[in-house]
Amino acid sequence: MKPNQTDCLANSSCPNDTAIFKAIGRTILEFHLLAPGDRVLAAVSGGPDSVALVLSLLAFKEKYALTIGIAHMNHRLRGEESLRDNTFVQALADKLDLPFHGERVNVKAYAKTHRLSLEEAGRDVRYRFFEQVADRHGYTKIATGHNKDDNAELVLMNLLRGAGPKGLSGIPTLRDGKYIRPLIRVTKNQILDFLTVENHAYVFDSSNTDMAYLRNKIRYALIPHLQSEYNPKIIDALDRLSHILRQEEAFWNTETDKQFNRCLIKTETSAIVFSKPRMAALHPALLNRIFRKAIEKVKHNLKRISLTHINDLVQFCFHASTGTSLDLPGQIRIYKQKEVIIIKKEDRPLREIGRKEKQSRQITRKKQTRDQ
Repeated sequence: MKPNQTDCLANSSCPNDTAIFKAIGRTILEFHLLAPGDRVLAAVSGGPDSVALVLSLLAFKEKYALTIGIAHMNHRLRGEESLRDNTFVQALADKLDLPFHGERVNVKAYAKTHRLSLEEAGRDVRYRFFEQVADRHGYTKIATGHNKDDNAELVLMNLLRGAGPKGLSGIPTLRDGKYIRPLIRVTKNQILDFLTVENHAYVFDSSNTDMAYLRNKIRYALIPHLQSEYNPKIIDALDRLSHILRQEEAFWNTETDKQFNRCLIKTETSAIVFSKPRMAALHPALLNRIFRKAIEKVKHNLKRISLTHINDLVQFCFHASTGTSLDLPGQIRIYKQKEVIIIKKEDRPLREIGRKEKQSRQITRKKQTRDQ
């Protein structure tokens, strides 16, 4: 890296090869990604984005008095290529005189054990590793190399899957006050041009061109088609959409919290009780969000909970005249009474509970028949 790059960040006369740092600097300031004295763990795969991430953090090291470390997860999915990446990142850490934290996990076995896709399993083990390293070594921020193209691709992928506003809001620049994406407003081409000018090496992940993955189809087929036939600035358009929707989501999250608390009667270990009359008075958009929030609180995630389930829940609570309970995935059972709605995570399989309830009703009916 050139000696004067950090100093010139605040100078409008910076040479062209520091334009990337000016964009990153604006992102850091706008989203408050860094604070003086932060200890930043950079997630580095060895690809161009993560290499550019490390160099960017080094460019701001003096300004923010940063301590920087490198974390690399070997997913053991690509044989010798995975070992090559591991070796490359460790050598990069040595060259830059930065601490290296490495881990090897059999992601394929993890995916099979936990019934996850390889992508989901990889994310799980990767972020768990980052959290463990950060806790063990006192890192205050975890930086990933997501860029503007990644964000646009995710928005388009979620659109094709029928996602709502949250899915279309893309990759958050700052998540949980800890995960930061300094490159989120920098394009892939800007990153590649920067690394070429600076003569910095990186490795290439061959799985990134495997068209079996939806993201790669979007990256190499759909987006180029949209650029050539519809909008040459489709990346910017999708990125702009995501930022608009993220602002909207921030507003709706605040309003959802407010109405959630207004309708709440009590919270138990595995159940939430709402006032049915107050819930009935809400706009459908708020009602859906409150139900999703409640299910996430008792279930700890929203996996397998679709819009269809939420619609069924609303229909059951406010429009169906029969039934006292509704079952949802993840051992979630919804109970309705005249004045309350209860969202509960049962401690036993719902099928088992249903059998016992059926047996109990049968015993009651037999007793009533005998008494007659």
